[in-house]
Amino acid sequence: MANVEERVEWNTLLDFYGPLLTEHRREVLRLYCEEDLSLAEIAEQLGITRQGVSDALQKGRRQLADYEAKLGLVERYRALGERARRCMEALDGVNASGEDARRVSEARSALEDILRER
Repeated sequence: MANVEERVEWNTLLDFYGPLLTEHRREVLRLYCEEDLSLAEIAEQLGITRQGVSDALQKGRRQLADYEAKLGLVERYRALGERARRCMEALDGVNASGEDARRVSEARSALEDILRER
């Protein structure tokens, strides 16, 4: 059974690349990661064998990892968030007045929007 960090990682990959999986694999991964169902519970719910669930999980995880290795969307998403946070920290150190204060406020607002949408 995967630990919490692994499940969070698989959930993130599923959010990004899930639409590229077959409906069956996507549903098996969703039930396992999001609903925290056991292999036996998933098998019962989907009317397949426990081995079928295990195979679908293994193949689905492999596909998600391959997509991330090739496309790197999750890594870029995280890096963008980190850079936005660093920009916010840098803006915290700016002591501006007048027009510069307005521009700093606009930059801060735009960065807050980016971070909130994540």
